[in-house]
Amino acid sequence: MSFLAPLAFWITAIVVPTLLILYFLKLRRREQLVPSTLLWKRAVQDLQVNAPFQRLRKNLLLLLQLLVLLAAVAALARPIVETTVSEEESVVLLIDRSASMNTLEGGQTRLELAKEQAIRHVKTLNLTSGGWFSFGSAEPRTRVMIITFSDRARVVSPFTTNTSELVELIRAIEPTDAQTNMREALELAEAYMMPSRGAVALTDPLNQPGGPASPAVDQRPVPGGQESKLVLISDGGVADIGDLVLKAGTMELLKIGETRDNVGITALRTRRNYERPEILDIFLQVQNFGPEPVRTDVSLYVDGELSAVQAVALAAGAPEQPDEGSTAAAVEPRLTGNTASLSFELTLDRAAVVEARLSRDDALLIDDRVYAVVPPPRKLRVLVVSSGNQFLQSVLAGLPLERPPKYMTPEGYEAAPAGEIEVEGQSIYDVVIFDQHNTSRLPTGNYLFIDALPQIDEIKATEELGPHMLLWWDETHPVLRHVALDFVHIAKGTVLQMPPEAETLIEGPRGPVLARYAKDGRHYLILSFSVKMSDWVIKPSFPVFVYNALRYLGSGGATAEQGPARPGEALRIPLPAGTQEAELTRPDGSKVKLTVEPGQRARYAGTHRVGVYRVEPGIEGRDSFAVNLEDAAESDIAPRGNLKIGTQAVAEVSGIRTATPEIWRWFVGAALLIVLLEWYIYNRRVMV
Repeated sequence: MSFLAPLAFWITAIVVPTLLILYFLKLRRREQLVPSTLLWKRAVQDLQVNAPFQRLRKNLLLLLQLLVLLAAVAALARPIVETTVSEEESVVLLIDRSASMNTLEGGQTRLELAKEQAIRHVKTLNLTSGGWFSFGSAEPRTRVMIITFSDRARVVSPFTTNTSELVELIRAIEPTDAQTNMREALELAEAYMMPSRGAVALTDPLNQPGGPASPAVDQRPVPGGQESKLVLISDGGVADIGDLVLKAGTMELLKIGETRDNVGITALRTRRNYERPEILDIFLQVQNFGPEPVRTDVSLYVDGELSAVQAVALAAGAPEQPDEGSTAAAVEPRLTGNTASLSFELTLDRAAVVEARLSRDDALLIDDRVYAVVPPPRKLRVLVVSSGNQFLQSVLAGLPLERPPKYMTPEGYEAAPAGEIEVEGQSIYDVVIFDQHNTSRLPTGNYLFIDALPQIDEIKATEELGPHMLLWWDETHPVLRHVALDFVHIAKGTVLQMPPEAETLIEGPRGPVLARYAKDGRHYLILSFSVKMSDWVIKPSFPVFVYNALRYLGSGGATAEQGPARPGEALRIPLPAGTQEAELTRPDGSKVKLTVEPGQRARYAGTHRVGVYRVEPGIEGRDSFAVNLEDAAESDIAPRGNLKIGTQAVAEVSGIRTATPEIWRWFVGAALLIVLLEWYIYNRRVMV
């Protein structure tokens, strides 16, 4: 045992002599004639003093009072119990604050329990207190760094030895509803721990205004040869941990939580009927992750009013734990026969916010509700930019569009005034088809390129390709549903070079033939050959393809790409013309001022909680934005153990049960007990 404030022991040099002097003082009594003093002798025997320097007699009361003073002084010295935790010279606490850490455990969330454990861990280390009685404390040996992570990592505190400020910073950590991604947190920790690195910049782009002040920090990297340890405080649901490599130090897991019971909505999609836009189709996926079968109702609300209810029965989730020693299987979402798919059909002839809600309460509430912002119904408006394509024209003439497609030549399109093409940076057409015309004039919207390319850096045509056939196509994708591509012969095409995140829908001998790509509010379908240079135009599958492509881009797929966002994703918000100031209302009711960017748009990246975000002023039908969890890995709340980071096993440690290693409360309690004992003895002796 040691003391954080040993200077307090100097108080004994004052209080103990003072107490002894009180016992040496001679009593001054009023003279009074009495018949006898026989019964008074024992009562006053230990109270009277004949001379100020007479040797003290054996006195139990004096001994008890000395013990009270010593216990009080020891409490002021802040005694602590030394532990073996402080053997490392640097410790990094990785605190998980992803969506699953919002799980309730006996009235507290897992994040609250994790913060308590982090505070207890910090207080057990050999640190300075930074408080009132820190004079004379020993030089600290252990430095602590705090990093939180969900979809992004944040340095809460670089290496420091100030316990009190670390505790305040840990208490200020806020929850998020985002996914778990530990890679960035590990890279940050290793950047600070690597002995070859210099001081690391402390700028944190994720810090929000008004956050807690940073403590006095030690910006030096960890010296070579110094022991370093990473403590992961999490429920173990870190899906990417098996793909990571620990380059410095060791890692331990302090596992949080025990609850496994959870049912969540893991998918929501909405789509208006192509032929009848007033009909809205809603598709839901509900999954049970708990150990017992459940029955529950799924309610559908439109603008807060109940519209439909369906009952669902779900089988039990997967077994409690994978086999001992498993790695990735321990943290992957466990999809077994516990999933149900539901569909609703509503007549909705206006813009609305649709909410699906489970009637069953469980430990994780944020996946019990999902939202979708549905735009008003309308038939598609299509623009065709082409020098002439009778095959395409005949197909479009038979489709249920708002009006016949508008046709422009490539020269006319490039020279057209902005008002004929776009409004406030947004295309006035639901789908624009470019037939054999490359262009960079691409306002926010949906595009079908046929033997043409958008002039953006990510997409290129590397070379021409001679006669060839199609090798593979994704029959499950909505664009190619019921599209038979067997024996389609192509006389001439190009070889596409697409970015890695692009989705290949049709594969040729040298790469993608049809690919989908979405970026910055623009959604592209790119076909690498001219339909006039193939026999596809005479096959029944070609009109079906055009029908599917327009339906996907204009009323289904593109909306889904821009629709419900995931927590942490930035919102791109269109604003009415002339808007100077805009205000966003978050799901909790708090408001945020938005910065209006050129082009009458705004961005907001603080979507850390699920719900509906609303902007004022806004464009009708585009003034609300839904943010949903929709992540089976986060909804599977069962705590995981037996983790491995790469091939290295992560040791699991027990939580610290005491809130602090300081034991001054024990001395205060002992002093109070001694005072009670002294009072009892004194009264017994006086009454005798």
